[in-house]
Amino acid sequence: MLNRGECAMTLNRHVDLIVVGGGAAGLAAARAAEDAGMRCQLFEAQDQLGGRVRTRVLTTGEVVDEGAQMINGDMQAMLDLAREANETIVPLSKAGIGLCVLEDKFLRFEELIDIDDVHDLLSEQIVRWDSPREILRALHLKLKWWSTPWESVGEAKRGVQHLLDLPDSPKNSLAGALRALLLEEEEHVLARSYFTETFGAALEDLHIQTVREAFERYPSERDDLEFHFAGGMGKVLQHLATGLCHTPKLNAPVSRVRTVDDHVEVITGDQTWTAGAVVVAVPPPAARNITFETEDAGEIAPLLSSFSAGDMIKTTLQFDKAFWRFKGNSGAAVFADVPGLAVVDGSGANPAAASLITFLGGPLARDWAALPADKRQDSLLQNLARVFGEDVLHPRTVTEAIWVDDPWCGGGYNATIRVGGDPDAIGKLASRKGRVRFAGAEVSDRFWGYVEGAIHSGRSTIETLCSDGTLRVGSKPSDIHLESEAGSPT
Repeated sequence: MLNRGECAMTLNRHVDLIVVGGGAAGLAAARAAEDAGMRCQLFEAQDQLGGRVRTRVLTTGEVVDEGAQMINGDMQAMLDLAREANETIVPLSKAGIGLCVLEDKFLRFEELIDIDDVHDLLSEQIVRWDSPREILRALHLKLKWWSTPWESVGEAKRGVQHLLDLPDSPKNSLAGALRALLLEEEEHVLARSYFTETFGAALEDLHIQTVREAFERYPSERDDLEFHFAGGMGKVLQHLATGLCHTPKLNAPVSRVRTVDDHVEVITGDQTWTAGAVVVAVPPPAARNITFETEDAGEIAPLLSSFSAGDMIKTTLQFDKAFWRFKGNSGAAVFADVPGLAVVDGSGANPAAASLITFLGGPLARDWAALPADKRQDSLLQNLARVFGEDVLHPRTVTEAIWVDDPWCGGGYNATIRVGGDPDAIGKLASRKGRVRFAGAEVSDRFWGYVEGAIHSGRSTIETLCSDGTLRVGSKPSDIHLESEAGSPT
């Protein structure tokens, strides 16, 4: 194992492994590689590590996560890292009433269909038509559906209308699958807003396979918003970077990855690095900025093009007190009439750090991102005032992060498979063999789309590279010309 405290950067530009991307997956991969005895160099295009994890310390000393923030009690990798980093885990308050807002109606969450039930119903709707077993399952469910007595006259009317209406959404879209559930109108618009925020995309553009992958790769019965970190998630991820033998290179976007015989060449700026293998740990839309010159480059391009970046605006509003709790509100709300807008209480247990965190995902996020900041903030506060009253109009601080068309991350929270893309793109990228591998939240087989999933993906990619014999630790490629850091031949 490498000695983290004593090792120094090698003079030449050859290592065992190159990692592209300094987010959670890339950092986890680099750390795992060095723990396995590899010489590893990480390249990050931005001027800081973290990717879609970005923690900001305000002038007041308060910590705000502009990107990923929350975890649950089953996300063991994050819990372990927090313990190693001596970081405090803060439970989020869930007490009080959660509301769905639909014009002049304010409906409690418990009055509407549980979103977990919608997940289950959608899972039954998603059919892989290239699988005979799947087709038989779908036919069985349809037969059962038609033979079950209607729960109400309204459901019967919606069923007949659904059969008579011309399709208004692409066949394989989440919008089409959601309409086929025959939910009551209030529940339907609530579900649309919820999924628009969750995936940061128009449901008509979102391939239903993304939803299936997300459901199947969430191995927990717990809510995903149970805890956050007192010092921010960025502090926890920084622990992964601390002590890496080869210091990550920042402001170093990779433009080309080329396989040559028994090694890989990676070009960043005017430098060419070589390695036994490369782990590309950036979101698929960002990976499209890299030119791949590999034997199967023709297969990589359409897989990456199958993904579309999400659009998300996250805003943290801080107040002197959690006034919404005095009225019995939990701080949680979903706006069915402002598609993609949701809010949660981010205060934790500290009454002096009261905050509401809002998320606006999908097409409306893209529209709002084009507005002047003051108009965007006013629109947000006016909508929140419908639920929380005039007190919400006067936050102590407002911290906004726009994750739309981000040049290096694509967007937020994640990239999803678009209608017309390869429905198996997630699995195909994750299971690739050879010297160029992919890792990240989008291709993880556990906790898809979460930081926990990104860490798992980075680590498991290294395990696979070691176990399948792709890498021989410490070996140099044959017949290549290496240069020193000063540019002279070695």
